[in-house]
Amino acid sequence: MELRPLGRTGLGVSALGLGTVKLGRNTGVKYPGGTFALPTDEQAAMLLRTAAELGITLLDTAPAYGTSEERLGAIMGARGWLGGRDRWVVSTKVGEEFDTATGESRFDFSPEHVRMSVERSLRRLRIDTLDVVLLHSDGNDEWVLAQSGALDALRDLKARGLVRAIGASTKTVDGGLLATRSEAACDVVMVAYGPADRAQSVVIDAAMHRGVGVLIKKGLASGHVGDLFHKMPPEIRAATSDPIEAAMRFTLGRAGVSSLVVGTMNPEHLRANVAAAGRASGEHRCGEA
Repeated sequence: MELRPLGRTGLGVSALGLGTVKLGRNTGVKYPGGTFALPTDEQAAMLLRTAAELGITLLDTAPAYGTSEERLGAIMGARGWLGGRDRWVVSTKVGEEFDTATGESRFDFSPEHVRMSVERSLRRLRIDTLDVVLLHSDGNDEWVLAQSGALDALRDLKARGLVRAIGASTKTVDGGLLATRSEAACDVVMVAYGPADRAQSVVIDAAMHRGVGVLIKKGLASGHVGDLFHKMPPEIRAATSDPIEAAMRFTLGRAGVSSLVVGTMNPEHLRANVAAAGRASGEHRCGEA
Protein backbone atom coordinates (compact mmCIF):
# COMPACT_ATOMS: atom_id res chain seq x y z
CA MET A 1 0.00 0.00 0.00
CA GLU A 2 1.34 3.39 -1.03
CA LEU A 3 2.21 5.77 1.81
CA ARG A 4 1.68 9.50 1.28
CA PRO A 5 2.71 12.49 3.39
CA LEU A 6 -0.07 14.04 5.44
CA GLY A 7 0.82 17.62 4.60
CA ARG A 8 3.47 19.12 6.87
CA THR A 9 2.57 16.94 9.88
CA GLY A 10 5.48 14.56 9.42
CA LEU A 11 2.99 11.69 9.42
CA GLY A 12 2.72 9.24 6.54
CA VAL A 13 -0.68 7.74 5.76
CA SER A 14 -1.80 4.93 3.52
CA ALA A 15 -3.48 6.10 0.32
CA LEU A 16 -6.56 4.24 1.53
CA GLY A 17 -7.71 4.81 5.10
CA LEU A 18 -10.23 2.71 7.03
CA GLY A 19 -13.33 4.51 8.25
CA THR A 20 -14.86 2.88 11.30
CA VAL A 21 -18.37 4.27 11.62
CA LYS A 22 -19.74 0.79 10.84
CA LEU A 23 -17.94 -0.65 13.87
CA GLY A 24 -20.04 1.39 16.26
CA ARG A 25 -23.13 2.86 14.67
CA ASN A 26 -25.90 1.45 12.49
CA THR A 27 -28.57 4.13 12.78
CA GLY A 28 -28.76 7.47 11.02
CA VAL A 29 -26.38 6.32 8.27
CA LYS A 30 -27.04 6.26 4.54
CA TYR A 31 -25.66 3.08 3.05
CA PRO A 32 -27.09 0.70 0.42
CA GLY A 33 -29.31 -1.91 2.01
CA GLY A 34 -30.43 0.29 4.90
CA THR A 35 -29.82 -0.88 8.46
CA PHE A 36 -27.23 -3.53 9.31
CA ALA A 37 -26.03 -5.43 12.35
CA LEU A 38 -22.85 -4.22 14.00
CA PRO A 39 -19.97 -6.69 13.64
CA THR A 40 -19.00 -8.89 16.54
CA ASP A 41 -15.66 -8.27 18.25
CA GLU A 42 -14.13 -11.19 16.36
CA GLN A 43 -15.47 -9.90 13.04
CA ALA A 44 -14.13 -6.43 13.81
CA ALA A 45 -10.77 -7.92 14.80
CA MET A 46 -10.60 -9.83 11.52
CA LEU A 47 -11.27 -6.62 9.59
CA LEU A 48 -8.52 -4.78 11.47
CA ARG A 49 -6.08 -7.68 11.01
CA THR A 50 -6.81 -7.57 7.30
CA ALA A 51 -6.19 -3.82 7.24
CA ALA A 52 -2.82 -4.36 8.91
CA GLU A 53 -1.88 -7.14 6.48
CA LEU A 54 -2.77 -4.92 3.52
CA GLY A 55 -0.62 -2.04 4.73
CA ILE A 56 -3.39 0.34 5.75
CA THR A 57 -2.09 2.73 8.42
CA LEU A 58 -4.91 5.28 8.82
CA LEU A 59 -7.87 4.61 11.12
CA ASP A 60 -10.62 7.23 11.11
CA THR A 61 -13.13 7.36 13.95
CA ALA A 62 -15.22 9.86 15.93
CA PRO A 63 -17.37 10.15 19.05
CA ALA A 64 -20.35 10.48 16.69
CA TYR A 65 -19.65 6.94 15.44
CA GLY A 66 -21.37 5.34 18.41
CA THR A 67 -19.13 2.80 20.14
CA SER A 68 -16.41 2.91 17.46
CA GLU A 69 -13.72 4.48 19.66
CA GLU A 70 -14.31 2.12 22.58
CA ARG A 71 -14.31 -0.94 20.34
CA LEU A 72 -11.16 0.13 18.53
CA GLY A 73 -9.39 0.70 21.83
CA ALA A 74 -10.43 -2.65 23.28
CA ILE A 75 -9.84 -4.74 20.17
CA MET A 76 -6.55 -3.17 19.13
CA GLY A 77 -5.26 -2.89 22.69
CA ALA A 78 -5.86 -6.60 23.30
CA ARG A 79 -3.87 -7.43 20.18
CA GLY A 80 -0.88 -5.16 20.72
CA TRP A 81 -2.19 -2.78 18.11
CA LEU A 82 -1.46 -5.39 15.43
CA GLY A 83 2.14 -4.47 14.83
CA GLY A 84 2.41 -1.76 17.44
CA ARG A 85 0.75 1.57 18.08
CA ASP A 86 3.39 3.45 16.07
CA ARG A 87 2.41 1.80 12.79
CA TRP A 88 -1.05 3.43 12.92
CA VAL A 89 -2.24 6.99 12.41
CA VAL A 90 -5.38 7.39 14.52
CA SER A 91 -7.70 10.20 13.54
CA THR A 92 -10.76 11.18 15.53
CA LYS A 93 -13.01 14.22 15.81
CA VAL A 94 -14.66 16.61 18.26
CA GLY A 95 -17.87 18.61 18.25
CA GLU A 96 -20.52 16.12 17.19
CA GLU A 97 -22.28 13.76 19.58
CA PHE A 98 -24.77 11.19 18.29
CA ASP A 99 -27.74 10.08 20.40
CA THR A 100 -28.56 6.49 19.49
CA ALA A 101 -31.90 6.73 21.30
CA THR A 102 -33.20 9.59 19.16
CA GLY A 103 -31.08 9.01 16.07
CA GLU A 104 -30.03 12.64 16.09
CA SER A 105 -26.77 14.53 16.42
CA ARG A 106 -26.06 17.48 18.66
CA PHE A 107 -23.08 19.76 18.37
CA ASP A 108 -20.89 21.48 20.94
CA PHE A 109 -17.74 23.32 19.89
CA SER A 110 -17.06 25.06 23.18
CA PRO A 111 -13.44 24.85 24.40
CA GLU A 112 -14.64 22.94 27.47
CA HIS A 113 -16.34 20.29 25.35
CA VAL A 114 -13.35 20.01 23.00
CA ARG A 115 -11.01 19.34 25.92
CA MET A 116 -13.42 16.84 27.47
CA SER A 117 -13.92 15.07 24.13
CA VAL A 118 -10.20 14.67 23.44
CA GLU A 119 -9.51 13.34 26.94
CA ARG A 120 -12.46 10.94 26.58
CA SER A 121 -11.21 9.73 23.19
CA LEU A 122 -7.80 9.01 24.68
CA ARG A 123 -9.43 6.91 27.40
CA ARG A 124 -11.73 5.12 24.98
CA LEU A 125 -8.93 4.34 22.54
CA ARG A 126 -6.54 3.47 25.40
CA ILE A 127 -3.70 5.51 23.95
CA ASP A 128 -1.56 8.42 25.14
CA THR A 129 -1.66 10.62 22.04
CA LEU A 130 -4.12 11.18 19.21
CA ASP A 131 -2.40 11.57 15.85
CA VAL A 132 -5.11 13.73 14.28
CA VAL A 133 -8.14 15.50 15.76
CA LEU A 134 -10.62 17.23 13.45
CA LEU A 135 -13.51 19.55 14.19
CA HIS A 136 -16.61 17.59 13.13
CA SER A 137 -18.44 20.53 11.58
CA ASP A 138 -22.21 20.90 11.57
CA GLY A 139 -22.00 22.91 8.34
CA ASN A 140 -21.43 26.31 9.96
CA ASP A 141 -17.77 25.94 9.07
CA GLU A 142 -16.66 29.54 9.28
CA TRP A 143 -18.22 30.11 12.70
CA VAL A 144 -16.83 26.83 14.01
CA LEU A 145 -13.34 27.66 12.81
CA ALA A 146 -13.17 31.36 13.60
CA GLN A 147 -15.53 32.06 16.49
CA SER A 148 -16.35 28.97 18.56
CA GLY A 149 -13.00 28.78 20.35
CA ALA A 150 -12.66 25.13 19.36
CA LEU A 151 -9.48 25.62 17.34
CA ASP A 152 -7.84 27.47 20.21
CA ALA A 153 -8.63 24.51 22.46
CA LEU A 154 -7.14 22.09 19.93
CA ARG A 155 -3.99 24.21 19.65
CA ASP A 156 -3.62 24.05 23.43
CA LEU A 157 -4.07 20.28 23.43
CA LYS A 158 -1.47 20.02 20.67
CA ALA A 159 0.95 22.14 22.71
CA ARG A 160 0.38 19.80 25.67
CA GLY A 161 1.35 16.81 23.52
CA LEU A 162 -2.05 15.12 23.61
CA VAL A 163 -2.60 15.69 19.88
CA ARG A 164 -0.07 15.63 17.03
CA ALA A 165 -2.08 17.33 14.29
CA ILE A 166 -5.30 19.35 14.24
CA GLY A 167 -7.77 20.41 11.61
CA ALA A 168 -11.38 20.27 10.47
CA SER A 169 -13.79 18.03 8.63
CA THR A 170 -15.65 20.73 6.71
CA LYS A 171 -18.81 20.84 4.61
CA THR A 172 -18.51 24.08 2.64
CA VAL A 173 -15.95 25.39 0.19
CA ASP A 174 -15.52 28.62 2.15
CA GLY A 175 -14.99 26.66 5.33
CA GLY A 176 -12.46 24.40 3.69
CA LEU A 177 -10.56 27.36 2.29
CA LEU A 178 -10.53 29.03 5.70
CA ALA A 179 -9.13 25.85 7.24
CA THR A 180 -6.18 25.97 4.85
CA ARG A 181 -5.24 29.57 5.66
CA SER A 182 -2.33 30.32 7.94
CA GLU A 183 -4.47 32.06 10.57
CA ALA A 184 -6.40 28.84 11.15
CA ALA A 185 -3.17 26.91 11.77
CA CYS A 186 -4.82 23.67 10.69
CA ASP A 187 -2.56 20.78 9.78
CA VAL A 188 -5.25 18.69 8.09
CA VAL A 189 -8.56 19.25 6.30
CA MET A 190 -11.12 16.57 5.45
CA VAL A 191 -13.49 17.25 2.55
CA ALA A 192 -16.05 15.39 0.46
CA TYR A 193 -14.80 15.03 -3.09
CA GLY A 194 -15.89 12.88 -6.00
CA PRO A 195 -17.04 12.93 -9.60
CA ALA A 196 -20.52 14.17 -8.71
CA ASP A 197 -19.28 16.99 -6.47
CA ARG A 198 -15.99 18.53 -7.49
CA ALA A 199 -16.46 21.87 -5.73
CA GLN A 200 -13.86 21.03 -3.08
CA SER A 201 -11.11 20.82 -5.71
CA VAL A 202 -10.20 24.44 -4.93
CA VAL A 203 -9.79 23.48 -1.27
CA ILE A 204 -7.51 20.59 -2.21
CA ASP A 205 -5.40 22.91 -4.35
CA ALA A 206 -5.15 25.52 -1.58
CA ALA A 207 -4.24 22.84 0.97
CA MET A 208 -1.51 21.43 -1.24
CA HIS A 209 -0.09 24.93 -1.81
CA ARG A 210 0.05 25.58 1.95
CA GLY A 211 1.25 22.17 3.11
CA VAL A 212 -2.05 21.11 4.68
CA GLY A 213 -2.85 17.39 4.59
CA VAL A 214 -6.04 16.36 2.78
CA LEU A 215 -8.28 13.47 3.77
CA ILE A 216 -11.19 12.62 1.47
CA LYS A 217 -14.58 11.50 2.77
CA LYS A 218 -17.51 10.19 0.71
CA GLY A 219 -15.17 9.43 -2.19
CA LEU A 220 -17.22 6.31 -2.93
CA ALA A 221 -20.54 8.13 -2.47
CA SER A 222 -21.34 6.12 0.67
CA GLY A 223 -21.50 2.93 -1.37
CA HIS A 224 -23.52 4.34 -4.27
CA VAL A 225 -20.51 4.75 -6.55
CA GLY A 226 -22.06 2.68 -9.34
CA ASP A 227 -24.55 5.47 -9.89
CA LEU A 228 -21.69 7.89 -10.58
CA PHE A 229 -19.72 5.97 -13.20
CA HIS A 230 -21.23 7.97 -16.06
CA LYS A 231 -19.96 11.17 -14.40
CA MET A 232 -16.33 10.04 -14.48
CA PRO A 233 -13.96 11.77 -16.90
CA PRO A 234 -13.76 9.93 -20.27
CA GLU A 235 -10.14 8.89 -19.73
CA ILE A 236 -11.10 7.12 -16.49
CA ARG A 237 -14.07 5.33 -18.07
CA ALA A 238 -11.73 4.20 -20.83
CA ALA A 239 -9.18 2.88 -18.32
CA THR A 240 -11.52 0.67 -16.29
CA SER A 241 -15.07 -0.62 -16.18
CA ASP A 242 -14.92 -1.14 -12.41
CA PRO A 243 -16.79 1.76 -10.75
CA ILE A 244 -14.81 1.39 -7.51
CA GLU A 245 -11.49 1.59 -9.30
CA ALA A 246 -12.81 4.48 -11.40
CA ALA A 247 -13.77 6.43 -8.29
CA MET A 248 -10.38 5.77 -6.75
CA ARG A 249 -8.58 6.82 -9.92
CA PHE A 250 -10.57 10.05 -9.83
CA THR A 251 -9.87 10.78 -6.15
CA LEU A 252 -6.39 9.38 -5.55
CA GLY A 253 -5.19 10.81 -8.85
CA ARG A 254 -5.89 14.32 -7.62
CA ALA A 255 -2.67 16.10 -6.64
CA GLY A 256 -2.66 17.05 -2.97
CA VAL A 257 -4.82 14.17 -1.72
CA SER A 258 -3.20 12.34 1.18
CA SER A 259 -5.73 9.56 1.75
CA LEU A 260 -9.20 8.41 0.77
CA VAL A 261 -11.14 7.16 3.80
CA VAL A 262 -13.60 4.34 3.10
CA GLY A 263 -15.62 2.20 5.47
CA THR A 264 -16.51 -1.47 5.30
CA MET A 265 -17.23 -4.38 7.63
CA ASN A 266 -16.18 -7.04 5.14
CA PRO A 267 -12.50 -8.07 4.93
CA GLU A 268 -12.93 -9.23 1.33
CA HIS A 269 -14.44 -5.89 0.37
CA LEU A 270 -11.44 -4.26 2.00
CA ARG A 271 -9.06 -6.45 0.00
CA ALA A 272 -10.87 -5.52 -3.20
CA ASN A 273 -10.77 -1.83 -2.28
CA VAL A 274 -7.04 -1.97 -1.58
CA ALA A 275 -6.40 -3.77 -4.86
CA ALA A 276 -8.43 -1.14 -6.71
CA ALA A 277 -6.59 1.66 -4.91
CA GLY A 278 -3.28 0.08 -5.90
CA ARG A 279 -4.28 -0.05 -9.55
CA ALA A 280 -5.65 3.47 -9.35
CA SER A 281 -2.47 4.93 -7.87
CA GLY A 282 -0.06 2.88 -9.95
CA GLU A 283 1.14 0.97 -6.88
CA HIS A 284 2.05 -2.66 -7.64
CA ARG A 285 2.59 -3.89 -4.10
CA CYS A 286 -1.03 -4.04 -2.97
CA GLY A 287 -1.58 -6.60 -0.25
CA GLU A 288 1.90 -6.20 1.18
CA ALA A 289 2.17 -4.87 4.74
